[in-house]
Amino acid sequence: MFVVTGAGGRTGRAAALHLLAAGYRVRAVGRSAQRLADLAARGAEVWEADPLDPAALTDAFRGAEGIYAVIQPNYIPDHPDFGAFQDQVAASLTTAVTESGVTRVVGLSSWGARHPEGTGPVMGLHRFEQRLSAVPGVDTLWLRAGYFMENLLTHVHTARAHHRISAPFDPDLPLPFVTTPDIGGRAAAELATGTWHGTEVLELQGEREVSMREAVGVIAKAVRADDLTYEQTSLADFHAELRSNGVSVNVADMMAEVGEAVNSRHTRMEQPRTGRTSTPTSIERFAEEEFAPRYRAA
Repeated sequence: MFVVTGAGGRTGRAAALHLLAAGYRVRAVGRSAQRLADLAARGAEVWEADPLDPAALTDAFRGAEGIYAVIQPNYIPDHPDFGAFQDQVAASLTTAVTESGVTRVVGLSSWGARHPEGTGPVMGLHRFEQRLSAVPGVDTLWLRAGYFMENLLTHVHTARAHHRISAPFDPDLPLPFVTTPDIGGRAAAELATGTWHGTEVLELQGEREVSMREAVGVIAKAVRADDLTYEQTSLADFHAELRSNGVSVNVADMMAEVGEAVNSRHTRMEQPRTGRTSTPTSIERFAEEEFAPRYRAA
């Protein structure tokens, strides 16, 4: 039996679905059983637990062959100290792994997580890696995923209304775009095979590297909008826009730091591209199957 935390989220749901489809028993853990109803309908055992409750997580982990450990990758926009929240969840998950006796863990991390500073919220994932990897007797594989293609979906309405997509990234800097279903699918496959020992890192680099200019060009073709363009926003303007939308100073600072880290290549992939570090979904497929339908419905 495998336990999937964050099963109501994008990578967690994908991991659970892949494991169920392969015939494995799955315990799907999330804050709300209602959000996990579709997984229950497919045969998953649903376990409601708050990620800040180590006792509930320990109970959920008992008897598991392995777990997928996730700290939600999405920001809490108005949180006054998102890093502290990450540390609390990391501590809860680590306690649960320690107390439950689980010996195999796949953890969701991010590109740039080798750095202790200068990477915005990825610093919290660095600390998560350090904390959980110190548990003795546990084989832990960290999936350092690239830039989520799903982040592009936040630009649907601006693209439709203003014919542009804006972000703080250098327009021609190649980025390792990866989809969340591919991440969840890889987490499931690695859990099921368990071929690593000790603590290992696996970067998930996407189908290929794609710049923001190229990504927006692909989207423009998919939505049949020849006038759709990419506009690089300055970090100062990006920060100001976040604040005007109600994002806390702490989270806005983190998000701006992500832009700086990526543009300076402080955050970058380091493993050679191989079949194992690559994932299948192309930006063209994502644009056609995910972005375009939302654009047309906007």
